[in-house]
Amino acid sequence: MFGILIVKGEISARGCSPGSRATPPYLRADINIAFKPHPTGVNIPYIPATSWVGVMRNLLEKYYDLPANAPRIVRAKQIVAPIHECESDAEKLKCPVCKLLSRRDVVAWFDDAEPKGTRYQVTPRGDRVEVRNEQGQTVATIYLKTEVTIPREPERVKIPREYTGWRMEPIPRNVQMVSGIFEFAAKFDIGRLQVDDIRPFFVGLALLEDYYVGRRGTRGYGRIEISNISVRLRGRPYYEGVGREIEIPEIPKTPKEILEKWKEVKDAIERAKKKLEEEMKPR
Repeated sequence: MFGILIVKGEISARGCSPGSRATPPYLRADINIAFKPHPTGVNIPYIPATSWVGVMRNLLEKYYDLPANAPRIVRAKQIVAPIHECESDAEKLKCPVCKLLSRRDVVAWFDDAEPKGTRYQVTPRGDRVEVRNEQGQTVATIYLKTEVTIPREPERVKIPREYTGWRMEPIPRNVQMVSGIFEFAAKFDIGRLQVDDIRPFFVGLALLEDYYVGRRGTRGYGRIEISNISVRLRGRPYYEGVGREIEIPEIPKTPKEILEKWKEVKDAIERAKKKLEEEMKPR
């Protein structure tokens, strides 16, 4: 059966700093967050899928106690990075993480988390920038935070010879931050996955709420909460323009509630699959 399961939800982010090397359109700082152009003509802050999904995968590897075994080249040295990846396709199909996130026949893909809404108005207000959506709701606030960095590795800092022996002082710098409500989406090829194969995704979302997204999370940045989760199923009739997606209203709104009621959630998705199969039968 062909079917794409769509999971959407909202991320409430506080003091998030997803990194970027690009020059920001607003409030340039020493450390900047990620922006992207929106079709409406403005630049909006966002949380890249590589950021929130990457952190989620790392947490899932720890949760399932999977060994780090992926070699990486760092500073011309080969090391084993803190990343797990099964080598063979057969091993991947037995692994709760690789089965979902590392298959060559991609069965899961994810969208960037963007401010809630479809159209935006960006308004600079002195030391901060507000992003409002089409309903006039402030969905993101960009601001600067001053922090102090202490040089901890003198051998990696280029110091002119005439200053050899001088004491290295703490260096103040401005960090660009964003708080707001961001919408995310995940898509799963339910035709090549069992419903239970998707459960680790919701475990990952629950883990994210006790972790962080972006940089300097050990110092309190990047805390998030996830809510307003919805699930729907799309089949061939939807993509051919002759049918609608199947909404699954029985789904709880938070990751932990979904996990607490997983049997009911699984049954609801299975019923939606059967309904889709009936719709796709020749008439």
